[in-house]
Amino acid sequence: MLARHSVVAAAAVAAAARPRVATVAAPAAAAAVTAVRRSHGLTVPYTHVAVTPFENGVPSEQVRDLHPVEKKWDFWTTSDAFLAVKPTAGGYTHVPYGEVWVLKSGKVLNEGTHFLLSLSSVKAVKNTHPISFGVVSPAVTTKDGVSVNAYAVVYARVTDPAASALYVDPESNLADSERAAAKIVKKHLEQFVPSLSVGNSSSLATSAVEALKGDISAALKAKADTFGLEVLSVDVRGVFPSTVQIADKLRALDPPVLLPTQAGHGLANDYWAEVLSPPFFQKMKFGNRKEVVTPAAVSLEWSIPSPPDYHHFNEVPRMTAELPAESKESQVAPAH
Repeated sequence: MLARHSVVAAAAVAAAARPRVATVAAPAAAAAVTAVRRSHGLTVPYTHVAVTPFENGVPSEQVRDLHPVEKKWDFWTTSDAFLAVKPTAGGYTHVPYGEVWVLKSGKVLNEGTHFLLSLSSVKAVKNTHPISFGVVSPAVTTKDGVSVNAYAVVYARVTDPAASALYVDPESNLADSERAAAKIVKKHLEQFVPSLSVGNSSSLATSAVEALKGDISAALKAKADTFGLEVLSVDVRGVFPSTVQIADKLRALDPPVLLPTQAGHGLANDYWAEVLSPPFFQKMKFGNRKEVVTPAAVSLEWSIPSPPDYHHFNEVPRMTAELPAESKESQVAPAH
């Protein structure tokens, strides 16, 4: 389960098929991170261990350490509604397939080409395909005295993009109905789990899981028209002991947040200037000893093409190996 954890509301953004997922930060953490950071244009891919083991729908290990700012997140989502950088609509505007742009004026731009006479700010980008979001409750104590975190995933579809994007929660004064829906899920997890017993296995009975699913689904369906959201299904992954730190394990699946004080990947903005500038662009004063600037490859892969350009040689290179004394039929090993 992961996600694109794209930076959302000034914080960064994870599900089983590893879709794009954004982690929506808590309001208190949002101010601690800059939404857009300017740096050099080099793209350095960030990858995790190829296989992260999962148990009961959650990662069984934490793949990296978290900065304190990263621990303050409300929910993860595959929706594009919380992108830190919104597109700009104006003039000849193309809305990509699968997206709906809601302007701050309330105008809706469906996928396809549009022509606008003036520049307009995009309030939110909504998806035409189903989305999912996951919520982890704060630590709650069950009926038999066990401290646990409950985890649920909701699958929904945006039916009214304008109503969803322009919705404002009257309690928190935060925009977007997808955020409000996640808030409802968290509230029901906090209220429902303390009335249950989990026993030594720290797991919920099947009947309790089904009851919790129905409770959450009914609450969201009651708000369907107001939120502009249609609930497709609810998946309660279970309850996990607080000591397991399931929220941190989920958050660690995303790329780390770059703080405003951090240089991009530890490199200067113009780090390539010395090796990319040809010698004839360098100023040389009379009497100076000219030193040729030769960039050094950081690894062998940067020097040798793949496959090797054997066309530059008189014969195709062969790999040879010394065979054991009892097997001297051939000195040439099979090519690979």
